[in-house]
Amino acid sequence: MSRPVIAQGFVAPATQWSAGHRGIDLHAQAGDDILAPVSGVVSFRGKVALKSVVSIARGSLTFTFEPAATALPIGAAVIRGDAFASVGGESDHCESQCIHWGIRRGDEYVDPATRTVSTRIVLKSP
Repeated sequence: MSRPVIAQGFVAPATQWSAGHRGIDLHAQAGDDILAPVSGVVSFRGKVALKSVVSIARGSLTFTFEPAATALPIGAAVIRGDAFASVGGESDHCESQCIHWGIRRGDEYVDPATRTVSTRIVLKSP
């Protein structure tokens, strides 16, 4: 699996109502599969302000993708690494060249770029 290419990075808003970019835009084309970044459940699928959105919930985190569409019902389990949705539908800035990925912990937005980096943990002998 290749690392996604970030087209636009995360810009945290100064306050909840301030301007910012509350996620990252990843290069993608209409019809591309979206792979689940975590195991969880589909918590939303539909329109938000005319944008096509699919969300996955896992514990206190919500992972949101736009523009996205899925045939899975709300509550369906998704497994990390499996295709659960595809790029497509309405968007106000991504259209057919990217997918916007946001992560929320409660009301706080988290930078998804931290989840695109592979981490290798090794033990070293003294």
